[in-house]
This record gives sequence, C-alpha cells and structure tokens, in this order.
Amino acid sequence: MREKPKYLPPTLREKHRYIAFQVIGERPFKKDEIKRAIWDASLSTLGTLGSARAKPWFIKFDEKSQTGIVRVDRKHVEELRFALTLVTEINGSKAIFRTLGVSGTIKRLKKKFLAEFGWR
Repeated sequence: MREKPKYLPPTLREKHRYIAFQVIGERPFKKDEIKRAIWDASLSTLGTLGSARAKPWFIKFDEKSQTGIVRVDRKHVEELRFALTLVTEINGSKAIFRTLGVSGTIKRLKKKFLAEFGWR
C-alpha cells in the first residue's frame, strides 16, 4: 500500500510575493536575456547571501509586451525592487526595469497590473 506523500502545512511554508515588471529598452529583449539580467542584478546588488535569502525566481516573461513576473521572498521585496532599478543595460543595450506592482498571488497580479498588457 502506498501512502500519500508528506507535505508542509500552509503555516510552515515560506511566503512569497510576486513582482510585475516592464522592461523599457532600445530593442525588444528575449526571455533568457531578462532571466539573466534579473539574476545578475540580484547577485551584484544583494550579494550571494542576500540573493539566497531573497530567493528571486523568474516566473514568466511576455516578449511581445516586454512584461513579466518574478517571485521573491516576502521579507525581501523591496531589496529586489531596488536591485532591478539599478539595471541600466542588458547585453550591451540600454534598458530599465519598471516595477508595475507587487501581489501575493499570480492571479491577482495579472488582474490588477498586467491586464492592460493583454495578460490573462
């Protein structure tokens, strides 16, 4: 007989927040370029230990509207937002990250901040 796998109850799980962002640049960027830019910004600003605590995780990026979602630990939202604002170029092209908003769920984030960009 197989037993159900054990899982953490909601009270013991780590809490996350989701940040909606828009990339404004000289040219359209690809998903992999944005993923690398977020990770590099986190490492250069927060350092290795700070990045490990913030746990930035790239969720999704729409290349057409140049908008995306990144997940972060709820205690380190402002630190990651700060790290993203310091990005001035991606792969040699000038670019900036514009934070659209922060939410506790992806569904609410899409509804509130990304609906105008065609997200569903």
